[in-house]
Amino acid sequence: MTNLEQPLTDENYKSILAYETSIAQIITARVLEKPELSAWMILFPILFVPYMQRHSRYKESTKGFVAGYLYTKKIALDVAYKLYKNEISCEEAEGIIAESVHKNPKAEELISNIYHQQIKEIDLLCDHYLALLATEEDKYDQMVRSHYESEDNYLSFMIRLAQMEKEVNRAASATFKGDEVEVPRIMNKMETKLLELRTQEAKQIFNRSER
Repeated sequence: MTNLEQPLTDENYKSILAYETSIAQIITARVLEKPELSAWMILFPILFVPYMQRHSRYKESTKGFVAGYLYTKKIALDVAYKLYKNEISCEEAEGIIAESVHKNPKAEELISNIYHQQIKEIDLLCDHYLALLATEEDKYDQMVRSHYESEDNYLSFMIRLAQMEKEVNRAASATFKGDEVEVPRIMNKMETKLLELRTQEAKQIFNRSER
C-alpha cells in the first residue's frame, strides 16, 4: 500500500486527467484493430460466433491498453497534485513515485530497467503537471497556453516526453520473447500516432488562442 491515495480533486486536476484519458482512448482506437462485421454474417449467422469472440478480446485489449497508457500519467498527476496542495515534500514525492513503480524490489535487471525508465518519465510528467496546476487556470488548453506560451515550447516538451516514453517501451521490449513480435510493432505504431496526435493538438491549442 503506497501513500498515493486518490486526492480530493479540483477542476484543474480533473481537466488534466480528462485530457490524458481522451488521448489514451483516441490512441487505442487508432492502434488496435477493431473486428468488423461482414455481410456474410447475415447469410451465415454461425459466423457471429468467432466475431463475438474477437470482439470480446478487442474490448479487453482496449481496457488494458488505456490502463497501460495512463499508468505513469496517473502516478505523476497524483503526486503533482499533492505537491501543488503542499501535502507532501519533494523528498516524499520521490519516495512515493519509487514505491508506486517498484512492484518487485528483487526484480531482475531487465525489469529493474523498466522501473528506472518509468520513474524518469514520471519525473518529467510530474514537473509538467505541477506547472500546469500552478497556472491558476482550470481547463487543459488554457493551462497549456498559460505555462508554455507558444506552440514551439509545448512541442519541445512533447518531444522530450515522446523520447521518455520510447525509452520505457524499449526497456519493456527487451523482456519480450521471440514469438511476441506483434508487441514491438504495436508500440512503434503507438509512438508514431501519439506524435501525430500531439502535434495536431498543439497547433489547435495555440491557433485557437490567436482567434
